[in-house]
Amino acid sequence: MNDDIKNFLNSYIKLPDSLISTFETLVTFTELEPNEIFTKVGEYPTDFYIVKTGIMRSFLLNDNGTETTRAFFTSGDITGANSAMMQEIPSDVNYQSLTKVTGYKGSFHELIKLTLKHHEFSLFYIKTLESAYVKAEDILLKISSLTATERYLALKKRIPNIDELITQKYIASYLNISPVQLSRIKKKLSVNKLS
Repeated sequence: MNDDIKNFLNSYIKLPDSLISTFETLVTFTELEPNEIFTKVGEYPTDFYIVKTGIMRSFLLNDNGTETTRAFFTSGDITGANSAMMQEIPSDVNYQSLTKVTGYKGSFHELIKLTLKHHEFSLFYIKTLESAYVKAEDILLKISSLTATERYLALKKRIPNIDELITQKYIASYLNISPVQLSRIKKKLSVNKLS
């Protein structure tokens, strides 16, 4: 039995070993190279991804080519164009590895089939959706109520070494500020010894 998968599943719901083994048949260990696109806007996505190591992001690209990072995904997170898969429509969001990413790719539709066969997988699925909802709500709350400096500090709390892992432009995009503004924030925090 794969400890990665067991630990991941147990972070949502305790499952018997037989069901953990069933889930293992659904996923494949996969490595993504830095900047590799996992899902592209316009594609009909079919797979979710469980991050073991590295950082992924979801992002939008507007008509003038400006990227806006919506979320970062790190170890233990499950990601993918879930709303597109649920509705069987093309994705309106890109998903990309920012560093080398290792993890497990699985078929969303096969997971749904498991939820119909096993009540425990239905509960697991509900727990993953609840977790995604809470994370999305937290992001919206931070965007609407915190300053850029406070959002940066919250991101650093969640991913302490993010500045060493990815380029400043992705962090600035996530904070909805320019890289120059981010540099000023980092400089001010450094002077005040808060970062």
